[in-house]
Amino acid sequence: MSVIKVGKVLVSTDFSDAAAKALPYAISLAQEYKAELHIVHVVEDSLYYAQFVYDGAPFDPTVLIEGLVEDRKKKLGEVLKQVPSGVKAQTHLRRGVVATEVISAAKDIDADVVVIATHGRTGFRHLIFGSVAERVVRECPCPVLTVREKAHGMLA
Repeated sequence: MSVIKVGKVLVSTDFSDAAAKALPYAISLAQEYKAELHIVHVVEDSLYYAQFVYDGAPFDPTVLIEGLVEDRKKKLGEVLKQVPSGVKAQTHLRRGVVATEVISAAKDIDADVVVIATHGRTGFRHLIFGSVAERVVRECPCPVLTVREKAHGMLA
């Protein structure tokens, strides 16, 4: 029987309530295995470029996106403050398609496990927005722990 070795835990956050519920699982894994914790947020800036048109003329949202990036860096800092001092943790801000960037981040840091929240969208919303968690589970090179938005309480 082999022993599972976990040296790096990646947790994805979009700063939602669902992501806030995934963080304790990632922290717990990092503590249990004395692993590094990598907190990843992806700014999907292509959505912002596609949405900005003013009076029929394209509007360059670069300044707005840069402001968004700075805001998200601050939010990552707030998430980092929730990590106990005994856990070695760092944040990563990436830009691109969320699922693609989470998978790339897992590869780049050689993650042993990814923890990601699932919003539980169904029907039309699932069809339109897809499922980031679903794609990460299918394509990630390492195991993925999904945490439902309405997850039960963690065991003590």
